Amino acid sequence: MQISFGVLALSLWRGLILRTSKMCAVYLLAGILLILPGCGSFGPPSLDRDRFDYINAIASSWKQQTLLNIVKMRYADTPVFLDVGQIISGYQLQGTVTVGGTLNSASAIGDILNLGSAGTYSDRPTITYTPLTGAHFMQVMITPIPPPALLMRAEEGWPIDTLLQIGAQSINGLSNRKGGARGHAADPDFVRLLAALQRLQASGVIDLRVEVSKESKQEGTVMVISHEELPPEIRADRELVRKLLGLRTDLQEFKIVSGTVSGKDDVIAMKTRSGFQILNLLGSNVEVPPEHIAERRTYPPIPEAGGIQSLPPLIRIHAEKSQPADAFAAVKYRDYWYWIDDRDFRSKGVFTFLMIIMTLAEKEEKVQPPVVTIQGN
Repeated sequence: MQISFGVLALSLWRGLILRTSKMCAVYLLAGILLILPGCGSFGPPSLDRDRFDYINAIASSWKQQTLLNIVKMRYADTPVFLDVGQIISGYQLQGTVTVGGTLNSASAIGDILNLGSAGTYSDRPTITYTPLTGAHFMQVMITPIPPPALLMRAEEGWPIDTLLQIGAQSINGLSNRKGGARGHAADPDFVRLLAALQRLQASGVIDLRVEVSKESKQEGTVMVISHEELPPEIRADRELVRKLLGLRTDLQEFKIVSGTVSGKDDVIAMKTRSGFQILNLLGSNVEVPPEHIAERRTYPPIPEAGGIQSLPPLIRIHAEKSQPADAFAAVKYRDYWYWIDDRDFRSKGVFTFLMIIMTLAEKEEKVQPPVVTIQGN
């Protein structure tokens, strides 16, 4: 049998082309797999990116929701809260490679090789929202904050004057500022009391501790006012607190209970606020447009007492027609942008602390309400 060298060379050339096609297909598929992860990664590498992206998104959404509800309270509108209950991220990566060709038996130069590829990447997160309704709404929004839960934040380092300005409506009959259409300024003696307590806290003169009653098994707070020798100005603040609250001068420990007036010289009665009342109070600090007041869409600003016996605003919320450029939080409502300046540190601190204050009313596990699930496109 005789085989010409031309036929043998042609066969080898065809085999080389086929092997080259397979290698090209392998390289092409590898290229697709390398390119597509640029759109998104999977498994452990995606953890850092997803976690921080969702943290930023949830934080921004929470700020807008809270600010919107404060503004709505100023207009007697209904506050609505949605909690992000669950986030499930789902990724899908698909790639296809096609290889085709024709061989011309007459000449190897005429051989044709066709290569094709396609790839798709999709990210479809499932986010579950839990509306604040029913018993949970009542507990968080309507239930007053227990005095022990509020005052223990002072032991953690929070300023006691800010805590009481936000969370206490009255202390032994001394009334705090009240928000809403029927709001009023704080009693001058309440303002003096907060200032004296703040100075005593800074000097380490007062202490707070929680005690559990053996009979009722309920928590109670005891305020301890030191009898130590103190500088004259601190001693004056200590005596002022005792005088304003009607407390005995020979005692160091005073029990704090829920109520308006205790009627005893060794007990401090504190009427605390609910989440609804706190939102109403902060809503009174919204700088609403004058035409909205003239049209009776909202109430006018609450007049403050003159002189030093007045409390500074807890928060400043501005209103503008155009979107603000340097806002800590901003939301559009009734054709106006309501926003908190990022350079207003006090307002930002009160706004952030609002979430902590409102959760202090929770005592039990959350009731499972209906949920709304939105599937991402």
